[in-house]
Amino acid sequence: MRRAILFNGGIRSYLLTLCMSGLFLSLLFVGQGWAQEIPLTSDSCDHNYPQWSPDGNWIVYEKDATGTGDPQIYKVPSAGGAEVALTSESYTHRRPEWSQDGNWIVYYKWDATDRYQIYKVPSAGGTQTALTSDGYSHEYPQWSQDGNWIVYRKDDTTGYPQIYKVSSAGGVETALTSDSYEHYEPQWSPDGNWIVYYRMDATGKKQIYKVPSAGGIETALTSDSCDHYYPEWSPDGNWVAYFRGDATGCQIYKVPSAGGAETALTSDGWHGWPQWSPDGSEIVYEKDDAYPQVYKVSSTGGTETALTSDDYNHYYPQWSPDGNWIVYEKEDATGYPQIYKTSSVGIEETQSSIPQLFSLSVKPTITLSSLVVCNYNIKREGMVSLRIYDIAGKLVKELLNRNIEPGNWTIRWDGTSEDGEKVRSGHYFVRLESGKFSRTEKVVVIR
Repeated sequence: MRRAILFNGGIRSYLLTLCMSGLFLSLLFVGQGWAQEIPLTSDSCDHNYPQWSPDGNWIVYEKDATGTGDPQIYKVPSAGGAEVALTSESYTHRRPEWSQDGNWIVYYKWDATDRYQIYKVPSAGGTQTALTSDGYSHEYPQWSQDGNWIVYRKDDTTGYPQIYKVSSAGGVETALTSDSYEHYEPQWSPDGNWIVYYRMDATGKKQIYKVPSAGGIETALTSDSCDHYYPEWSPDGNWVAYFRGDATGCQIYKVPSAGGAETALTSDGWHGWPQWSPDGSEIVYEKDDAYPQVYKVSSTGGTETALTSDDYNHYYPQWSPDGNWIVYEKEDATGYPQIYKTSSVGIEETQSSIPQLFSLSVKPTITLSSLVVCNYNIKREGMVSLRIYDIAGKLVKELLNRNIEPGNWTIRWDGTSEDGEKVRSGHYFVRLESGKFSRTEKVVVIR
């Protein structure tokens, strides 16, 4: 199999194609370090729609484990590890979303009613609970910030998909819209008072609308001759980002949530599925750059920054709660969409910032004894982790994860995994991380 890796060395850049067997780790070499795409899954199944847990420790997603087209709900540790099935039956499960307290996963499921219904399951595993059960399909559920409500789209007696809500404990459904237009992808505002979505208008175009979460009059936030899709609230609730189809392609836009002029944040090519960073300063999205890649841009506009750059498709990027990582699905050399993550720091930022914060060296880089000495220098106090990964990007051993004061430090790896077993011969990566920044060195173990 072939795999392209982009190397940036000083002022020179070139592509290197590696021929390897088995699994792959995508690496962007930057300055003296590596900005990695790290696979969190790697089997022969489709993995889609990844979502971070509120504490950042888990990723939940859909997985078609049987190849029958009936995906189940799975989760995987965000640091790498074994996948955990939360559902396992012959029904389709889609679009999992975490509750704000991290205790529940909501999703929609095709069940015995022969329709999609809203369900929830404990995030630790357990019994599924149906929240709806009538003869209409329900899709795209989203939790309210207080965890008391679920909003979703429902095909009802109007003949058009409408916006509904139901208690997260189950009960009577409440219609928030009821007209002769199709409504899509509802999202709660951070304060819980509004629902934003996109819907058809009288001209046949898709516009961004909002409605009070307690019920009331719909308000249009856009009204031009373009289609607008997938609105997302800014963390402070003052803006709504979305992508808009216009003469230039599909661009990322924002509009004040109280109403006002639209602002274009990108201006060329095709962009989709924007997501705000936790601090609201940046927006991540997918961009069709020969292959769909993960990009970000300032929430005030400006230069776009590539976070991935290879010959595979990348979809649905999502920020980690601490803002340090982006998770997404990637169609990689396995031939299936896998769950990946990468640093939220871009290539250009990494080149200029990493050497000033810390350094890492390992000796020897090729070892027969398995003893590797890791020397690192920290110039600013903060949380620092030092971990060993295998060539597939899976965590082998965590050597350090705590607050470190500035200075020179040394730590040793004895060539064992977390369970104390000696690792096999092969290539391994020693990764030093602090905040958004990282350095990685390669070690070859020979036995």
